[in-house]
Amino acid sequence: MVLTRAELGSTIRQLMRSCRSATLSTRLANADGWPYGSLVTVAIDNDVSPLLLFSTLADHTRNLAVDERASLLFEQASRHGNPQRGSRVTILGNIRRTNKPEHGRRFLDIHPEAEMYAGFSDFSFFRMNIDRAHWVGGFAKAQWLSGRFVKLDAKAAKALKEAAPGIIEHMNEDHADTIDLYAGKLLKRRGRGWRMVGIDLDGADLALGSRRARLAFAEPMHDANEARVVLAGLAARARA
Repeated sequence: MVLTRAELGSTIRQLMRSCRSATLSTRLANADGWPYGSLVTVAIDNDVSPLLLFSTLADHTRNLAVDERASLLFEQASRHGNPQRGSRVTILGNIRRTNKPEHGRRFLDIHPEAEMYAGFSDFSFFRMNIDRAHWVGGFAKAQWLSGRFVKLDAKAAKALKEAAPGIIEHMNEDHADTIDLYAGKLLKRRGRGWRMVGIDLDGADLALGSRRARLAFAEPMHDANEARVVLAGLAARARA
């Protein structure tokens, strides 16, 4: 079955947002352009841009200083007995250093363990601008998609990004029991005391200590005003 561009874009975003790591491929700067793969931790921003934290000592950082073009492979294939059955997507784009504080905060919300070295002088945050994507959903299921169909509406994503701190504070302070319901009933995750650490048009990020869980929405929201209705609906489903 061939997915529509909107369906495929949503599928790709949910796969990306479910992963906390990816395989980065860059062009090896000092070896005649040989391809070089490395495992990296990644966070996905509200507008779907992958965010990364690199040391200047890393080979991939030196590679990007020469050629900004790169790819990130996000996958769930290793969870299957036959990895070829699993979904994966390769995101192509340019990766550049970013000094925006919100990018660093978003990355550390997803990877709190990185706080111990994120402030070191030889570490910097980077952001990928998505150009295109290649999705494989299993045998004989592969489609290319332009980056503009992967990305969300910029205005809506920005509006929710601005509203997110208030939504997160409200949920954590006034609806802590509901967040535990999301984690336990909908995501089958153990423990109590889960907190919301992020929300975007596609879903919300939950945390309990160093553990992270992704609460995906059935379909992407169109604006920040939908958040209350969507979260209430999920709470009702969890209680049922």
